[in-house]
Amino acid sequence: MQVLLSIILTIAVTNARAGEYTLGADSKPQKGVPQGTVQERILKNSGIYPGTTTEYWVYVPVQYNSNEPACVMVFQDGQTYVNKKGPVRVPTVFDNLIHRGEIPVTIGIFINPGTKKYPYDQRDVQYVTMDDTYARFLLEEIIPQVSKDYNLVDNASGRAIAGMSDGGLVSFTVAWERPDSFSKVISHIGSYTRLRGGSEYPYLIRQTRGNQKPIRIFLQDGSNDLNITQGNWTLANLSMASALMFARYDYRLEMGTGGHDLGHGGAIFPDTLRWIWRDYPHPKKQELGLKTLAGIWDVVTNRNGQVSKQELFIGIEQERMNAILKDEQGKEIKVSGLTFKDDILSYAYSSHTESKEGGRYKNTQKFEQSMFVTWLKVKSDTFEGSVSPIRGKKGRPNADYSVKGSRRTM
Repeated sequence: MQVLLSIILTIAVTNARAGEYTLGADSKPQKGVPQGTVQERILKNSGIYPGTTTEYWVYVPVQYNSNEPACVMVFQDGQTYVNKKGPVRVPTVFDNLIHRGEIPVTIGIFINPGTKKYPYDQRDVQYVTMDDTYARFLLEEIIPQVSKDYNLVDNASGRAIAGMSDGGLVSFTVAWERPDSFSKVISHIGSYTRLRGGSEYPYLIRQTRGNQKPIRIFLQDGSNDLNITQGNWTLANLSMASALMFARYDYRLEMGTGGHDLGHGGAIFPDTLRWIWRDYPHPKKQELGLKTLAGIWDVVTNRNGQVSKQELFIGIEQERMNAILKDEQGKEIKVSGLTFKDDILSYAYSSHTESKEGGRYKNTQKFEQSMFVTWLKVKSDTFEGSVSPIRGKKGRPNADYSVKGSRRTM
Protein backbone atom coordinates (compact mmCIF):
# COMPACT_ATOMS: atom_id res chain seq x y z
CA MET A 1 0.00 0.00 0.00
CA GLN A 2 2.84 2.41 0.84
CA VAL A 3 4.45 1.78 -2.57
CA LEU A 4 1.14 2.34 -4.35
CA LEU A 5 0.55 5.55 -2.40
CA SER A 6 4.03 6.79 -3.36
CA ILE A 7 3.41 6.10 -7.05
CA ILE A 8 -0.04 7.74 -6.97
CA LEU A 9 1.33 10.85 -5.26
CA THR A 10 4.14 11.13 -7.79
CA ILE A 11 1.84 10.79 -10.80
CA ALA A 12 -0.84 13.11 -9.41
CA VAL A 13 1.49 15.92 -8.50
CA THR A 14 3.47 15.53 -11.72
CA ASN A 15 0.33 16.03 -13.80
CA ALA A 16 -0.67 19.05 -11.73
CA ARG A 17 2.60 20.95 -11.84
CA ALA A 18 4.72 19.78 -14.76
CA GLY A 19 3.53 22.71 -16.88
CA GLU A 20 5.35 25.22 -14.70
CA TYR A 21 8.62 24.39 -16.47
CA THR A 22 9.45 23.73 -20.11
CA LEU A 23 12.16 21.69 -21.77
CA GLY A 24 14.82 23.50 -23.77
CA ALA A 25 16.57 22.67 -27.02
CA ASP A 26 19.05 20.34 -25.31
CA SER A 27 16.14 18.07 -24.37
CA LYS A 28 14.81 17.81 -27.93
CA PRO A 29 16.19 16.02 -31.01
CA GLN A 30 18.47 18.30 -33.01
CA LYS A 31 19.26 18.22 -36.70
CA GLY A 32 22.60 16.59 -37.42
CA VAL A 33 22.85 14.94 -33.99
CA PRO A 34 23.01 11.13 -34.19
CA GLN A 35 20.75 9.22 -31.83
CA GLY A 36 21.97 6.45 -29.57
CA THR A 37 20.20 3.15 -29.06
CA VAL A 38 18.08 1.94 -26.14
CA GLN A 39 17.76 -1.77 -25.32
CA GLU A 40 15.29 -3.27 -22.86
CA ARG A 41 16.52 -6.05 -20.60
CA ILE A 42 15.27 -8.19 -17.72
CA LEU A 43 17.19 -9.56 -14.74
CA LYS A 44 15.48 -12.57 -13.17
CA ASN A 45 16.06 -14.26 -9.83
CA SER A 46 18.33 -11.68 -8.23
CA GLY A 47 20.73 -13.16 -5.71
CA ILE A 48 20.67 -10.05 -3.55
CA TYR A 49 16.89 -9.62 -3.76
CA PRO A 50 15.73 -13.26 -4.02
CA GLY A 51 12.62 -13.86 -6.09
CA THR A 52 12.75 -10.39 -7.62
CA THR A 53 12.54 -9.61 -11.33
CA THR A 54 14.03 -6.34 -12.55
CA GLU A 55 13.32 -4.45 -15.77
CA TYR A 56 16.07 -2.17 -17.01
CA TRP A 57 17.17 -0.35 -20.14
CA VAL A 58 20.63 0.36 -21.54
CA TYR A 59 21.38 3.49 -23.58
CA VAL A 60 24.45 3.38 -25.83
CA PRO A 61 25.60 6.56 -27.63
CA VAL A 62 26.72 6.51 -31.25
CA GLN A 63 30.16 7.70 -30.11
CA TYR A 64 30.78 4.56 -28.04
CA ASN A 65 34.06 2.84 -28.97
CA SER A 66 34.69 -0.60 -27.49
CA ASN A 67 38.40 0.19 -27.30
CA GLU A 68 37.78 2.99 -24.81
CA PRO A 69 35.86 2.49 -21.56
CA ALA A 70 32.67 4.54 -21.38
CA CYS A 71 31.42 6.36 -18.32
CA VAL A 72 28.35 4.97 -16.57
CA MET A 73 25.26 6.71 -15.23
CA VAL A 74 22.61 4.70 -13.38
CA PHE A 75 19.03 5.96 -13.05
CA GLN A 76 16.45 4.70 -10.56
CA ASP A 77 12.76 4.61 -11.58
CA GLY A 78 14.43 4.10 -14.93
CA GLN A 79 11.37 3.98 -17.16
CA THR A 80 10.51 7.57 -16.24
CA TYR A 81 14.00 8.82 -17.11
CA VAL A 82 14.50 6.79 -20.31
CA ASN A 83 11.14 7.79 -21.82
CA LYS A 84 11.88 10.03 -24.84
CA LYS A 85 8.52 11.77 -24.33
CA GLY A 86 8.83 11.96 -20.55
CA PRO A 87 9.73 14.84 -18.22
CA VAL A 88 13.54 14.34 -18.44
CA ARG A 89 14.24 12.53 -21.74
CA VAL A 90 17.71 11.41 -20.79
CA PRO A 91 18.59 9.63 -24.08
CA THR A 92 17.92 12.80 -26.08
CA VAL A 93 19.87 14.98 -23.66
CA PHE A 94 22.75 12.50 -23.77
CA ASP A 95 22.66 12.53 -27.59
CA ASN A 96 23.00 16.32 -27.72
CA LEU A 97 25.57 16.83 -24.97
CA ILE A 98 27.81 13.92 -25.93
CA HIS A 99 27.70 15.08 -29.58
CA ARG A 100 29.01 18.51 -28.54
CA GLY A 101 31.57 17.09 -26.13
CA GLU A 102 29.93 18.74 -23.12
CA ILE A 103 29.82 15.48 -21.19
CA PRO A 104 31.90 12.32 -21.68
CA VAL A 105 30.76 9.33 -23.70
CA THR A 106 28.35 7.74 -21.24
CA ILE A 107 26.31 4.56 -21.18
CA GLY A 108 23.06 4.98 -19.29
CA ILE A 109 21.47 2.21 -17.22
CA PHE A 110 17.82 2.81 -16.34
CA ILE A 111 16.46 0.48 -13.66
CA ASN A 112 12.88 0.03 -12.51
CA PRO A 113 12.16 -1.06 -8.93
CA GLY A 114 12.04 -4.81 -8.55
CA THR A 115 8.88 -6.89 -8.78
CA LYS A 116 7.84 -9.99 -6.82
CA LYS A 117 4.05 -10.31 -6.81
CA TYR A 118 2.98 -6.86 -7.99
CA PRO A 119 4.65 -4.29 -10.28
CA TYR A 120 7.44 -2.49 -8.43
CA ASP A 121 6.39 -3.87 -5.04
CA GLN A 122 10.05 -3.93 -3.97
CA ARG A 123 10.51 -0.16 -4.32
CA ASP A 124 10.54 0.52 -0.58
CA VAL A 125 12.70 -2.54 0.11
CA GLN A 126 15.31 -1.37 -2.38
CA TYR A 127 15.13 2.42 -2.14
CA VAL A 128 14.45 3.31 1.50
CA THR A 129 16.86 0.97 3.31
CA MET A 130 19.87 2.78 4.76
CA ASP A 131 22.68 0.35 3.96
CA ASP A 132 24.82 -0.89 1.07
CA THR A 133 22.43 -3.59 -0.20
CA TYR A 134 21.26 -1.69 -3.28
CA ALA A 135 24.83 -0.61 -4.03
CA ARG A 136 25.84 -4.27 -4.05
CA PHE A 137 22.90 -5.05 -6.32
CA LEU A 138 24.25 -2.55 -8.84
CA LEU A 139 27.90 -3.52 -8.49
CA GLU A 140 27.47 -7.29 -8.31
CA GLU A 141 24.49 -7.92 -10.59
CA ILE A 142 23.41 -5.08 -12.90
CA ILE A 143 26.71 -3.51 -13.94
CA PRO A 144 28.46 -6.88 -14.50
CA GLN A 145 25.62 -7.87 -16.85
CA VAL A 146 26.03 -4.69 -18.89
CA SER A 147 29.83 -5.06 -18.80
CA LYS A 148 29.53 -8.33 -20.69
CA ASP A 149 28.56 -6.33 -23.77
CA TYR A 150 30.21 -2.96 -23.23
CA ASN A 151 33.54 -1.64 -22.02
CA LEU A 152 32.74 0.42 -18.91
CA VAL A 153 34.95 2.47 -16.61
CA ASP A 154 35.67 0.77 -13.30
CA ASN A 155 36.54 3.83 -11.22
CA ALA A 156 34.30 6.14 -9.19
CA SER A 157 35.23 9.30 -11.10
CA GLY A 158 33.55 7.91 -14.23
CA ARG A 159 30.36 6.75 -12.52
CA ALA A 160 27.29 8.79 -11.61
CA ILE A 161 23.90 7.86 -10.16
CA ALA A 162 20.53 9.63 -10.23
CA GLY A 163 16.95 9.27 -9.13
CA MET A 164 13.76 10.97 -7.99
CA SER A 165 11.98 10.89 -4.62
CA ASP A 166 12.96 7.60 -2.90
CA GLY A 167 15.08 6.95 -5.98
CA GLY A 168 16.99 10.14 -5.18
CA LEU A 169 17.44 8.92 -1.62
CA VAL A 170 18.86 5.55 -2.65
CA SER A 171 21.11 7.25 -5.21
CA PHE A 172 22.65 9.27 -2.40
CA THR A 173 22.84 6.16 -0.22
CA VAL A 174 24.75 4.25 -2.92
CA ALA A 175 27.39 6.99 -3.22
CA TRP A 176 27.52 7.49 0.55
CA GLU A 177 28.07 3.77 1.18
CA ARG A 178 30.35 3.19 -1.82
CA PRO A 179 32.21 6.39 -2.72
CA ASP A 180 34.90 4.12 -4.12
CA SER A 181 32.44 3.15 -6.87
CA PHE A 182 30.22 6.22 -7.42
CA SER A 183 31.45 9.81 -7.11
CA LYS A 184 28.52 11.81 -8.52
CA VAL A 185 24.89 12.03 -7.37
CA ILE A 186 21.86 13.74 -8.89
CA SER A 187 18.93 13.80 -6.50
CA HIS A 188 15.57 15.05 -7.79
CA ILE A 189 12.98 15.79 -5.08
CA GLY A 190 14.89 13.41 -2.80
CA SER A 191 13.13 11.77 0.16
CA TYR A 192 15.43 12.79 3.02
CA THR A 193 12.56 12.22 5.41
CA ARG A 194 11.16 9.51 7.71
CA LEU A 195 12.42 8.65 11.17
CA ARG A 196 15.24 6.09 10.96
CA GLY A 197 15.46 6.85 7.27
CA GLY A 198 16.70 9.62 4.99
CA SER A 199 16.21 12.17 7.77
CA GLU A 200 19.41 10.85 9.38
CA TYR A 201 21.65 12.06 6.57
CA PRO A 202 22.01 15.74 7.54
CA TYR A 203 23.42 14.67 10.91
CA LEU A 204 25.67 12.01 9.40
CA ILE A 205 26.98 14.44 6.78
CA ARG A 206 27.90 17.01 9.43
CA GLN A 207 30.02 14.45 11.26
CA THR A 208 32.30 14.15 8.21
CA ARG A 209 33.52 17.76 8.34
CA GLY A 210 37.27 17.61 7.87
CA ASN A 211 36.99 14.07 6.50
CA GLN A 212 34.53 14.42 3.64
CA LYS A 213 33.63 11.54 1.39
CA PRO A 214 34.85 12.08 -2.21
CA ILE A 215 31.41 12.65 -3.73
CA ARG A 216 29.72 15.50 -5.62
CA ILE A 217 26.01 16.09 -5.03
CA PHE A 218 23.35 17.90 -7.04
CA LEU A 219 20.07 18.45 -5.18
CA GLN A 220 16.87 19.68 -6.82
CA ASP A 221 13.58 20.34 -5.09
CA GLY A 222 10.57 22.67 -5.13
CA SER A 223 9.01 24.97 -2.57
CA ASN A 224 5.68 23.14 -3.08
CA ASP A 225 7.01 19.63 -2.56
CA LEU A 226 5.26 17.11 -0.29
CA ASN A 227 4.35 17.97 3.31
CA ILE A 228 2.84 14.79 4.76
CA THR A 229 3.10 12.60 7.85
CA GLN A 230 6.42 11.18 6.65
CA GLY A 231 7.95 14.66 6.56
CA ASN A 232 8.37 17.89 4.62
CA TRP A 233 10.41 17.26 1.48
CA THR A 234 11.32 20.92 0.92
CA LEU A 235 12.66 21.40 4.44
CA ALA A 236 14.47 18.06 4.24
CA ASN A 237 16.35 19.08 1.09
CA LEU A 238 17.20 22.46 2.60
CA SER A 239 18.54 20.62 5.63
CA MET A 240 20.64 18.42 3.36
CA ALA A 241 22.07 21.48 1.61
CA SER A 242 22.87 23.12 4.95
CA ALA A 243 24.68 19.99 6.13
CA LEU A 244 26.62 19.68 2.88
CA MET A 245 27.72 23.30 3.19
CA PHE A 246 28.73 22.81 6.82
CA ALA A 247 30.84 19.78 5.92
CA ARG A 248 32.27 21.59 2.85
CA TYR A 249 31.11 19.17 0.17
CA ASP A 250 31.10 19.91 -3.54
CA TYR A 251 27.35 20.36 -3.84
CA ARG A 252 24.68 22.43 -5.52
CA LEU A 253 21.04 22.99 -4.59
CA GLU A 254 18.49 24.24 -7.10
CA MET A 255 15.23 25.11 -5.36
CA GLY A 256 12.32 25.81 -7.71
CA THR A 257 8.63 26.42 -7.18
CA GLY A 258 7.33 23.03 -8.25
CA GLY A 259 5.98 20.09 -6.30
CA HIS A 260 6.77 16.39 -6.17
CA ASP A 261 7.45 16.01 -9.88
CA LEU A 262 10.23 16.11 -12.45
CA GLY A 263 9.12 19.27 -14.25
CA HIS A 264 11.87 21.44 -12.77
CA GLY A 265 14.46 18.67 -12.62
CA GLY A 266 13.86 17.83 -16.27
CA ALA A 267 14.06 21.45 -17.40
CA ILE A 268 17.48 21.95 -15.80
CA PHE A 269 18.79 18.45 -16.47
CA PRO A 270 21.19 19.44 -19.30
CA ASP A 271 22.82 22.05 -17.05
CA THR A 272 22.87 19.52 -14.22
CA LEU A 273 24.87 17.12 -16.37
CA ARG A 274 27.33 19.84 -17.38
CA TRP A 275 27.88 20.68 -13.72
CA ILE A 276 28.19 17.12 -12.43
CA TRP A 277 30.67 16.11 -15.19
CA ARG A 278 32.43 19.48 -15.43
CA ASP A 279 35.95 18.27 -14.66
CA TYR A 280 35.92 14.80 -16.19
CA PRO A 281 38.40 13.41 -17.06
CA HIS A 282 40.55 16.44 -16.23
CA PRO A 283 39.78 19.75 -14.51
CA LYS A 284 38.45 22.36 -16.89
CA LYS A 285 38.36 26.12 -16.62
CA GLN A 286 35.95 27.08 -13.87
CA GLU A 287 32.68 28.79 -14.76
CA LEU A 288 33.67 32.12 -13.22
CA GLY A 289 37.11 33.49 -14.02
CA LEU A 290 39.22 35.45 -11.56
CA LYS A 291 38.48 38.71 -13.35
CA THR A 292 34.79 38.38 -12.52
CA LEU A 293 35.66 38.75 -8.83
CA ALA A 294 37.39 42.10 -9.20
CA GLY A 295 35.61 44.97 -7.48
CA ILE A 296 34.06 45.96 -4.17
CA TRP A 297 31.79 43.52 -2.35
CA ASP A 298 29.41 44.37 0.48
CA VAL A 299 29.58 41.55 3.02
CA VAL A 300 26.99 40.88 5.73
CA THR A 301 27.76 38.37 8.49
CA ASN A 302 25.21 37.12 11.00
CA ARG A 303 26.77 35.60 14.11
CA ASN A 304 23.87 34.16 16.07
CA GLY A 305 21.76 37.25 15.47
CA GLN A 306 24.58 39.79 15.69
CA VAL A 307 24.87 41.41 12.27
CA SER A 308 28.12 42.98 11.10
CA LYS A 309 29.01 44.55 7.77
CA GLN A 310 32.30 44.59 5.92
CA GLU A 311 33.71 45.79 2.63
CA LEU A 312 35.78 43.36 0.60
CA PHE A 313 38.04 44.87 -2.06
CA ILE A 314 39.31 42.29 -4.57
CA GLY A 315 41.95 43.11 -7.15
CA ILE A 316 43.46 40.95 -9.88
CA GLU A 317 47.05 41.37 -11.03
CA GLN A 318 48.71 38.94 -13.44
CA GLU A 319 46.06 36.27 -12.76
CA ARG A 320 46.59 36.55 -9.01
CA MET A 321 44.08 37.80 -6.47
CA ASN A 322 44.67 40.24 -3.67
CA ALA A 323 42.13 41.45 -1.16
CA ILE A 324 41.54 44.12 1.45
CA LEU A 325 38.82 43.77 4.09
CA LYS A 326 37.42 46.74 6.03
CA ASP A 327 35.07 46.73 9.00
CA GLU A 328 32.13 49.08 9.61
CA GLN A 329 34.47 51.76 10.96
CA GLY A 330 36.64 51.58 7.86
CA LYS A 331 39.47 49.86 9.71
CA GLU A 332 41.51 47.54 7.51
CA ILE A 333 41.56 43.85 8.46
CA LYS A 334 44.39 41.62 7.29
CA VAL A 335 43.31 38.91 4.85
CA SER A 336 45.20 35.65 4.33
CA GLY A 337 44.73 32.32 2.56
CA LEU A 338 42.80 33.85 -0.35
CA THR A 339 41.67 31.16 -2.83
CA PHE A 340 39.06 30.72 -5.55
CA LYS A 341 38.34 27.23 -6.88
CA ASP A 342 35.20 25.60 -8.28
CA ASP A 343 33.42 28.92 -7.74
CA ILE A 344 34.19 28.80 -3.98
CA LEU A 345 35.83 31.93 -2.56
CA SER A 346 37.71 31.40 0.68
CA TYR A 347 39.82 33.65 2.85
CA ALA A 348 40.83 34.03 6.49
CA TYR A 349 40.89 37.10 8.72
CA SER A 350 41.22 37.95 12.40
CA SER A 351 38.69 39.86 14.47
CA HIS A 352 38.00 40.74 18.08
CA THR A 353 35.14 38.94 19.81
CA GLU A 354 33.73 39.39 23.28
CA SER A 355 34.64 36.53 25.60
CA LYS A 356 31.95 34.65 27.55
CA GLU A 357 31.85 32.43 30.59
CA GLY A 358 28.90 30.40 31.79
CA GLY A 359 26.64 32.07 29.25
CA ARG A 360 27.44 35.56 30.61
CA TYR A 361 29.98 38.15 29.51
CA LYS A 362 32.96 38.15 31.84
CA ASN A 363 33.65 41.76 30.99
CA THR A 364 31.93 43.60 28.16
CA GLN A 365 35.08 45.67 27.70
CA LYS A 366 37.33 42.63 27.39
CA PHE A 367 37.89 41.12 23.96
CA GLU A 368 39.87 38.23 22.52
CA GLN A 369 41.39 37.83 19.09
CA SER A 370 39.80 35.13 16.91
CA MET A 371 40.60 33.84 13.46
CA PHE A 372 37.76 33.32 10.99
CA VAL A 373 37.69 31.36 7.72
CA THR A 374 35.08 31.90 5.00
CA TRP A 375 33.58 29.45 2.51
CA LEU A 376 31.49 31.31 -0.08
CA LYS A 377 29.67 30.03 -3.18
CA VAL A 378 29.92 32.73 -5.85
CA LYS A 379 27.13 33.23 -8.39
CA SER A 380 27.76 36.11 -10.76
CA ASP A 381 27.38 39.27 -8.64
CA THR A 382 26.45 37.60 -5.35
CA PHE A 383 27.84 35.04 -2.96
CA GLU A 384 26.47 33.11 -0.02
CA GLY A 385 28.06 30.78 2.46
CA SER A 386 29.50 30.71 5.93
CA VAL A 387 32.31 31.87 8.15
CA SER A 388 33.82 29.72 10.89
CA PRO A 389 35.74 30.77 14.00
CA ILE A 390 38.90 28.73 14.54
CA ARG A 391 38.94 27.53 18.12
CA GLY A 392 40.49 24.85 20.27
CA LYS A 393 43.98 23.47 20.58
CA LYS A 394 43.88 21.90 17.13
CA GLY A 395 42.60 25.05 15.50
CA ARG A 396 39.52 23.41 14.06
CA PRO A 397 36.32 25.31 13.26
CA ASN A 398 33.34 24.05 15.24
CA ALA A 399 30.54 26.37 14.13
CA ASP A 400 29.32 28.25 11.07
CA TYR A 401 27.81 31.71 10.79
CA SER A 402 25.83 32.94 7.80
CA VAL A 403 27.53 35.19 5.25
CA LYS A 404 25.98 36.92 2.26
CA GLY A 405 27.54 39.35 -0.16
CA SER A 406 26.86 41.33 -3.30
CA ARG A 407 29.00 43.27 -5.71
CA ARG A 408 28.71 47.01 -5.30
CA THR A 409 27.50 48.79 -8.40
CA MET A 410 28.93 52.19 -9.11
